[in-house]
Amino acid sequence: MAMRVDYHIHTKLCGHADGEMEEYVEQAIAAGLDEMGFSDHMPMEVWGRHDPTLTMRLQDMIEYHDRVKELRHWYRDRIRIKFGIEADYVPGKEREIGDFLREWNFDYVIGSVHFLGDWGFDDPRYMEGYERRGVDNVYYAFFKVIRMSAESGLFDIIGHADLVKKFGHRPERDLKPEFDDLAASFARSGVAVEINTSGLRKPVGEIYPHPALVRACREYGVPVIATSDAHTPGDVGRDLHLARKLAVDSGHSRSFTLTGRKRDIHYDLQP
Repeated sequence: MAMRVDYHIHTKLCGHADGEMEEYVEQAIAAGLDEMGFSDHMPMEVWGRHDPTLTMRLQDMIEYHDRVKELRHWYRDRIRIKFGIEADYVPGKEREIGDFLREWNFDYVIGSVHFLGDWGFDDPRYMEGYERRGVDNVYYAFFKVIRMSAESGLFDIIGHADLVKKFGHRPERDLKPEFDDLAASFARSGVAVEINTSGLRKPVGEIYPHPALVRACREYGVPVIATSDAHTPGDVGRDLHLARKLAVDSGHSRSFTLTGRKRDIHYDLQP
């Protein structure tokens, strides 16, 4: 059985996405998706910061929850809609993040890393940080935190696992050993990895993560799922065929859906 699923979809509540939630659902239907999931950014207030241009606010959570529930009912005969969240991993804030995640009945949680300390490394306003810190050092620090995020037990899916390449910065050293270490960590932790097409729309012009990491995930038995990371309705389902092709070319044959933070339906990646 083949299915088309997109679980990485944002809303304007995060302050940097456009369009109404109904528009995202309508686009998912037009794109032929069987299932979609909203996964807007967890409020930064959970871990002690505040920026309504980057994430939802705590006061938005009830609206977010209720709107997903409402849309799930309205569109129940046309598409399945899941309630998810993209949650930043911040070292030292595991208890606060865990407490927040347990408050809500999420179908899945995507764990992401957007900050190294106080530095938002994927924010174009702060790109000078790469030169100041050194690209190899930034990669090393990023992958260390990604491993920590997987091993925290907080997340179901690891999001854009090499987001550090977003602006085209490349390390001098070979990343194959790093990718093997990451895949081994993912396997031990029981997390899945998303194959995220939004990198095609960024300066790097590549899917996240690198094909070598997708292959390493296959070698270590780490499941994968194709996502769009949509921040506009038109990006829902965008280039998922390329993500699925990358998965299949790397040796993956199956993906999955999530309900209540448990994998339920397993489906073929090839039609």
